[in-house]
Amino acid sequence: MNIAFPGRSFESDSLAVDGFIDLIKGGFENPEGIRGAIRIYVPEHPEQSFIANYGPTLAVEKDDPGRAVDTEVEIPIATIHRIFREFEYLDWRDPSIIGTVSFSGNLGLANHLAKPCIRPSSWTQARFRRAEDLHRSRSYHALDKVEHLHRPSQRMILKAISEGRPLVVSGLEPEPPCKDWTLDKLAERFGNAVVRVRSVAHRQTMAEFVGELQDFMANPHDNIIEGFVKPYTEGANLPNEMWADFGPLFVGPDDFIAPQLWLGAVPTHIPISSLHRDPLTGFLFQVMGRKRLDLYSADQAELLSPMKAYNNYQPCWFKPEGPDYKIYPRAEEARCISVTLEPGQLLLQPEGWFHQVYALDSPNMSVSYFWRY
Repeated sequence: MNIAFPGRSFESDSLAVDGFIDLIKGGFENPEGIRGAIRIYVPEHPEQSFIANYGPTLAVEKDDPGRAVDTEVEIPIATIHRIFREFEYLDWRDPSIIGTVSFSGNLGLANHLAKPCIRPSSWTQARFRRAEDLHRSRSYHALDKVEHLHRPSQRMILKAISEGRPLVVSGLEPEPPCKDWTLDKLAERFGNAVVRVRSVAHRQTMAEFVGELQDFMANPHDNIIEGFVKPYTEGANLPNEMWADFGPLFVGPDDFIAPQLWLGAVPTHIPISSLHRDPLTGFLFQVMGRKRLDLYSADQAELLSPMKAYNNYQPCWFKPEGPDYKIYPRAEEARCISVTLEPGQLLLQPEGWFHQVYALDSPNMSVSYFWRY
């Protein structure tokens, strides 16, 4: 599925805001009937602020300062211009982006507003089509298990990548080994490293984040909003201070884009990463606790209702953890393979595989690396 690409630049701020509205409308989907009103306030041009009303369609109206809304979002005009320059690879987790925006009210609605603001590149779409064709030709929808290899050669890894075949790899543990890492040791070793940025006023060091995790573990709850109050780093960039201990363990570091940190204490009965697929081959290295990944081959895309607005990864509307087959009837035909990663194991996941991730133990830590090629 494809949607129109927006322009990359505008002659004026006013046209940029109009383009932003068109961008949201063009990427809007609402199969689950989400409702609510979001005020988008542009501080440099308050007269350009507007209200987006979620319903069967997305209705946008000029801002009425006296109207009560569910969510308030303040976004500077420079960030709106940047969205258009970077829509193909924009990552809301980037501190230089999310760190400029302020949120209040229903953060779940704010999360939905962010989703239509991105678009896939032609390159990403081509990668997904290639994976779908490859998986279909090799009947991966019928695959019932993932192969395990101990210290495979580089040639074996490259062969699996070329065949689009996932692997669980063991024997690559760093020094010190994974069993020696704890939350307290992370806080002691990397206490001043910034591990999470959630808004212009919300930045957390490792020491602060570990404190939040320990509070959550003492008082767990289900009030979790992805991208905001989830006690999980959700793939934030691995701080430079941690590279020496957790940098890429296979092939060479220059062959990967910046590694991502997945650290948190979250409920084990709900997914910590919702169902999605990536256009690059990923290596997920498990450090603390265990994770379970449910994998779906790329040739099952039409069964899983992937979102039409995406960029460097494509989420799905269908949620396997709470399936609604009335809304997504074809999802009943989908088949998955479940893989459990132990500390010290690495999952090789070639491009295009849909996957959903559960933490089987809490706290939990992984580091992921995407191969550039």
